[in-house]
Amino acid sequence: MSSIKFELATENDEADLRRLLRENPIPGAISVSFEREPNYFHASAIEGAFHQTLIAREAGAGVIGVGNRSVRQMFVNGVPREVGYMSQLRIHPKYGQGLFLARGLAQGFKLYRTLHTDGRAPFYLMSIIADNVAARRLLTSRLPGYPHAREVARMLTCAIYPVRRRRALPLPRSLQLVRGNDAHANEIVDCLNRNGARKQFAPFWTRESLFASNLSPDDFFLILDRAQVVGCLALWDQTPFKQTIIRGYAGTLAVWRKLLNLFAPLGMFPHLPDPGTPLPYSYASCLAIDDDDPALFAALLRALYNHNLERGYRYFMIGLAESNLLHKVVKRYRPLTYASQLYLVAWEDGADAVADVDTKIIPAPEIATL
Repeated sequence: MSSIKFELATENDEADLRRLLRENPIPGAISVSFEREPNYFHASAIEGAFHQTLIAREAGAGVIGVGNRSVRQMFVNGVPREVGYMSQLRIHPKYGQGLFLARGLAQGFKLYRTLHTDGRAPFYLMSIIADNVAARRLLTSRLPGYPHAREVARMLTCAIYPVRRRRALPLPRSLQLVRGNDAHANEIVDCLNRNGARKQFAPFWTRESLFASNLSPDDFFLILDRAQVVGCLALWDQTPFKQTIIRGYAGTLAVWRKLLNLFAPLGMFPHLPDPGTPLPYSYASCLAIDDDDPALFAALLRALYNHNLERGYRYFMIGLAESNLLHKVVKRYRPLTYASQLYLVAWEDGADAVADVDTKIIPAPEIATL
């Protein structure tokens, strides 16, 4: 461990960072690598206005570990606050096990703790795949140097596979579903913030922050009540700077994948691409609906489903808390679903802020920015 140095990344580390992501897929029934081509840092802007990349470097081996620290405004108990996010934690498989991993994380958290003294955020969100029991136990182990981690929600990320066009769903006569345009930009932001204030950890948006990357008003489907936007959902294609690559299959999927793919055009099973294949997908993002009306959500999701089909995406992803009743609408599409556990992570100076978070409020972090 003495030969490993923990520090902030620079542009000189960019190629090593992309290599680390490429060579360190997430294991599971479907093994995937979450990559950032053509430049690791191009994806950082969507995580928050402030972001840092921490790396672990071993002499002679280059970058062997990475983690991001970002800060953005989110709604906490109905009020916009600065909240941190610890993300993109990747460790080379050679170092990612046992006592070596525990000690390495302690050193990484030491650097996080030092950076935390800038006072930008009282606490951080962290998400770990639910099946990664070892990582979850380690995070909550209270080992020396580790922050305190509190479970706050179980999140469900659903991959929907568009097969054939489906009929549009009706709305009450007073409402209409339209594609967004520049004239709707301010109303979209108002709808997102009005409804985000009713949720925990929903992003607080400004017109500038919402449309700072490659997301634009015409990526949105809107439900209008006269001129007011009362519901919105966007198709966000982040593949120009973030990609998901299928690296392999395990168990039943490895044995039966080709046979299952024969039934994919019938909508019985989602298509499972060959290993090494990029996944053409988008996010169903920026969801906001007055009163969380499931009928309005169903109409928006159906419109986005058909739009993804037209655009040629194999999947589109949507993330909701398990406690969010709108998940019942998503289940109608028989999505591939994986669960993750959301944590609040803090050091001693953030303990009171964490304790004040109302866990009865449904969480709604935006998975497209995580």
